[in-house]
Amino acid sequence: MTSGFYKLDGTLLYGPKAVHNANYQLHSADHASYTYPVDGWHWFNTLEEACGFFEIDVEEYSQTITT
Repeated sequence: MTSGFYKLDGTLLYGPKAVHNANYQLHSADHASYTYPVDGWHWFNTLEEACGFFEIDVEEYSQTITT
């Protein structure tokens, strides 16, 4: 499963369960309660959704995210 937080910052960043920053914390259990984007982070249910949103090639990231 590739649900999680995604951010495009030169490359596609992925946080499957949480994202921690000095100014905020995002947790997958609470993903529906956040107003996105949060510092560029978005929640997507699949890698394909994330790549479609960011207009990037899913094949470039599929092996990195799913292995």
